[in-house]
Amino acid sequence: MSQPPYPPVPGAPAGAPVPPPAAPAPAAPTQVVFPGQVQLAPQPQYAPTPQQAQQVQGGAFATGFPNYVSPPPSPPNRTSLYVGLLVVVLTVIFAVVGFLIVS
Repeated sequence: MSQPPYPPVPGAPAGAPVPPPAAPAPAAPTQVVFPGQVQLAPQPQYAPTPQQAQQVQGGAFATGFPNYVSPPPSPPNRTSLYVGLLVVVLTVIFAVVGFLIVS
């Protein structure tokens, strides 16, 4: 081997040990805030206040549609059942035909 495995450090003698790299700088401290310590901006209110909830309980929800009738429930989706049965029937038919051809 004609060359050293690593290039020499400039300014260091050829046989001197290489100093370890400097440690990284420590991370900035995190700020810890406890509840009630900082005044936060008011948040939008989605749930009704107790006073609003009491007012709503007495009133009707859907006004203006006295003859409304909700639609009937949707029929069950049986597409996967039909496709599965078709696959099974075709597989059995091809198996029987293939068996008859081979025999």
